[in-house]
Amino acid sequence: MSAPANDIASSATISLQINNKMLTAEVADTEDLRAQGLMYRKTMSPDHGMIFAFRDDQSRCFWMKNTPIPLAIAFIDKNGTIVSMDEMQPLTEIPHCSGAAARYALEMNRNWFRSHGVRVGDNIKAVIPDTLPAARDGLREILQ
Repeated sequence: MSAPANDIASSATISLQINNKMLTAEVADTEDLRAQGLMYRKTMSPDHGMIFAFRDDQSRCFWMKNTPIPLAIAFIDKNGTIVSMDEMQPLTEIPHCSGAAARYALEMNRNWFRSHGVRVGDNIKAVIPDTLPAARDGLREILQ
């Protein structure tokens, strides 16, 4: 079963900064948005990604089922610190887990983190528009 890429579209994007490198990320902060993720998309623009935001801190696992583009993932704790990273192969169900408590996961194109010198322990900062709904306040408080 396949679904069009725009069946579930994120209603917001945010600007993120890691080591003085700016990027744009779609916000996946609901169960439906997190479940859809980047599945079925065939491309993603350079310096664009998706940030998955959760309300609690725990070990997180992601896989690439129905995701044809190769991605890299960074797991981020509640303080905005990257706790682990991994490269993921497209169209697989191999789990990629944080190995530590994570509140966020950021998916980017394959090798994005490596090519920008991003490492475990680096911090991520966000510029979040005031237009985000109140439900997203938790993301605003932690990543600013």
